[in-house]
Amino acid sequence: MNVDGKLLITFLCEQYPPVVWDGAGVYTAVLSAALAALGHEVHVICAQGHRVVDEQVDGVHVHRRPLLRVPVSRLLGRYAHYLTGPQYPRDSLTLRASLTLSYALYLRRLGLKPDVIETQDGETRALLEVVAPSAPVVVHMHAPTMLTLRLAGPLSPRGRIADRLDRITADRAAVVTSPSQLLVDTVRPYGWLRRQDVAIVPNPFDASPWLAVPPVDRTGTVVASVGRLEPNKGLDVLLDALALVAAQGIDAKLILAGAPSGQIDGVPTGRWLERRAHELGVPTVFAGHLSQRELVDVYGQARVVAVPSRFESFSIAAVEGLASGRPVVATSRTGIAPFLREWEAGTVVAPEDPAALAGALLPYLADPELAEHVGTNGRAGATRLDPARIARDRERIYREAVSRFQSAHAVKGR
Repeated sequence: MNVDGKLLITFLCEQYPPVVWDGAGVYTAVLSAALAALGHEVHVICAQGHRVVDEQVDGVHVHRRPLLRVPVSRLLGRYAHYLTGPQYPRDSLTLRASLTLSYALYLRRLGLKPDVIETQDGETRALLEVVAPSAPVVVHMHAPTMLTLRLAGPLSPRGRIADRLDRITADRAAVVTSPSQLLVDTVRPYGWLRRQDVAIVPNPFDASPWLAVPPVDRTGTVVASVGRLEPNKGLDVLLDALALVAAQGIDAKLILAGAPSGQIDGVPTGRWLERRAHELGVPTVFAGHLSQRELVDVYGQARVVAVPSRFESFSIAAVEGLASGRPVVATSRTGIAPFLREWEAGTVVAPEDPAALAGALLPYLADPELAEHVGTNGRAGATRLDPARIARDRERIYREAVSRFQSAHAVKGR
């Protein structure tokens, strides 16, 4: 720690713009820049791709390095098939070994001596740092890699091993935080977060790019849903709901922005949704994975944003919708749900209920003035997730981690 009390903070994350594929990458980029703006020295190690690049972005030192491939499959020979299967690569033990080795090696090669290390969901990036600690580790939960698979059905034996390896870091971290109580309550039955000292800290959100979204009164009857096209997102329920909306006399168009992932009934999710939309007669645009600039246009077309997820630990897409001045309809299985209620910024419905979802969407689609009023509440609410405010909360968390780490080592040194 510097004499002026500033911290050297190191994030371990495969994602950093422009390489971002989910909320963990957005979170890391926004928070690290906000911490740097507070005067802390912030480094992000990204084991991604094949290049070696060191750059400074928004005051953050970004170190891009290749992910080192541990040849576990080659070493196991004819037993290697036990490391692949229908849940691969999420349950890949090879990937976990590669993450452990890569981040431990690059942390040392860069000569960094962080005051605190942050990583996501436990997993194995900081595994060696909690087994043989040189600095306190803070784990911020997003959604453990195996959680989506667990919610869909039982894990394979290999999946259970992968999940247990992932939990070690969270079990031994100095501090664990979560963006929502929902996530904590969801993972605990599976052996995660048995500790009681989990702090709830919402994800930071930079609302400024979404201020360019035009007013909702210029829109037609358009619903937008943003995120990976995967079974957990509940898009099949959304299509059924929009068919019910059409039966009430409003033919709403749906825009789905996101890359397909996984399968439904043995069919790739994207293809299944296209077929289902055609069967139901729901006009649907499959926009694919979009840049932030392109998403501004999607939210600009939408009168309402739908988050019909079966489970979502927070939902950055929902906050983007709020910051864009759009009412958000989400299920009670999303971490954003309490905020929607508190800010009166949308409607919360039960998951897996097309009729309830249709009933929540219909008033906003039918009444642009209502959509505008509720959207204004959401835009004001999103400012409460200002990155500077959340960064100050994280700063207190880091100092608590340093204090716990020092106390624990003082006890061991006696």
